[in-house]
Amino acid sequence: MARPDLMESGIYTIPEAADLVGAGHATVRVWVEGHTGKQDPIIDNQLGRVDGKTAVSFANLMELRFIAKFVNAGVGLREIRKILQEAKELLNHPHPFATRTIFKTDGRKIVAAIARRNGLDLIYDLRSHNYEMPSVVMKSLKENVEFDPEGEAVAWTPRPDIAPNVIVHPKFSFGSPVLRKSHIPTATIVKAVSAEGSAGFVADIFDLPEKHVREAVRFEQQLRKAA
Repeated sequence: MARPDLMESGIYTIPEAADLVGAGHATVRVWVEGHTGKQDPIIDNQLGRVDGKTAVSFANLMELRFIAKFVNAGVGLREIRKILQEAKELLNHPHPFATRTIFKTDGRKIVAAIARRNGLDLIYDLRSHNYEMPSVVMKSLKENVEFDPEGEAVAWTPRPDIAPNVIVHPKFSFGSPVLRKSHIPTATIVKAVSAEGSAGFVADIFDLPEKHVREAVRFEQQLRKAA
């Protein structure tokens, strides 16, 4: 399969992807690269290595988000791998969890059916200590994702609770987190605040609402804590 256009696919190193989906760096590296002699990669990486580092696309990022959600719900990697593979075959798409199709009624039923075939009729949520159906987890995956008219995922709001105006979009800043309207990278804003010492002054410099500047700062602070 040909590598997608890097200007439009988004480029994320493993640490960047891990921080965005809320999983450990070493864990995500195994999901992407596998473990020599022990485990194959779980996803089909669209990019491989970019500038000497393993990188993934936005579509892969959406798949890693799916894996992280199901792992957090107590599902084993063997079962997750089967769900991914069967969904690809049944829906005839190489990255179904980066599409709207998988979140429609039929798509959710497919995932639930695959899960049941693998003994996962009920999924135990280790955080809430409740049993959840796969469709509940699927519903949470659809939240805060935007799709284009063809049904492909094109944008994600990764931390809507603290930064509703921060999005990840593969066509802006190579997929780095940016502010929704201005498309200014959050990392750029944080550097400016650090240099100037004032969110209000940086807001004036970039002609932004001060609350958006503060959102960018909160977003980057949370990513650093998760690292």
